[in-house]
Amino acid sequence: MSIPLHPFPAPGGLMPWATSNQGDYFLWNTTGSGPDEWTVTVASRNGGWWHYTGGAVQFLADLISGDLELWELSSVRPQVEAF
Repeated sequence: MSIPLHPFPAPGGLMPWATSNQGDYFLWNTTGSGPDEWTVTVASRNGGWWHYTGGAVQFLADLISGDLELWELSSVRPQVEAF
């Protein structure tokens, strides 16, 4: 990744928490006094990156609902399957 930030445990470093099946990385920006203040940084498989100003749960909710501007991410099409 070509993100000009340092990895965790450096102060404010990035800590990965998920990847997409297309090769995108989702990372916490560990700036702040604890995990409740961490925001999300997205590193696209195409080399682009951007910051989301909310936490991981809100990021996922916005991604699934379609409220998030996708930039270089693939769209999410949630499916409900009954067994």
